[in-house]
Amino acid sequence: MWWWDGAKWVPANQAPVPQPPQGPPSYYYSIPPPATSGWAPSPGLRTFLLIFLGLDAGLTGLLSLFGTLGEVQNLSQASAREDPNFVAGIIFWLVFVALFGLAIVAIVGVARRSPWARWVALADGIVISLTCLGLVLGIPIIVAAARAPLGRPPDATPTAS
Repeated sequence: MWWWDGAKWVPANQAPVPQPPQGPPSYYYSIPPPATSGWAPSPGLRTFLLIFLGLDAGLTGLLSLFGTLGEVQNLSQASAREDPNFVAGIIFWLVFVALFGLAIVAIVGVARRSPWARWVALADGIVISLTCLGLVLGIPIIVAAARAPLGRPPDATPTAS
């Protein structure tokens, strides 16, 4: 029937609705807005991706070079064409040349921030993962290509309006 307003008793039918207690202003403004997703781009991953793509290109480039030298030596022998492993060696060499080419295209795309760079880097990571040693390079390439901010940064020049 009665309500205490902090100073005196007031009849309940005349009592105003109490306001909720206010916290300090910093309490309301210190809560960050909820994130839209947990997959926000990480700024340092582009450099990380370029480093691992460079390691990938170096590894496949060396294997391509050694394969080229081996196939040239193999072709210089007259009996090499009768060897049943001749065609397998050529195919194996071509696979590493293709892997090297894909790594170079991915490096160029990521360095230039091309719109297709993410897909080529992902393809490179997946394809290099098919080799035994490539898993060590392929998994970081796939993760970095999926999360790295590869688009062009916003234009920071002031506009006159």
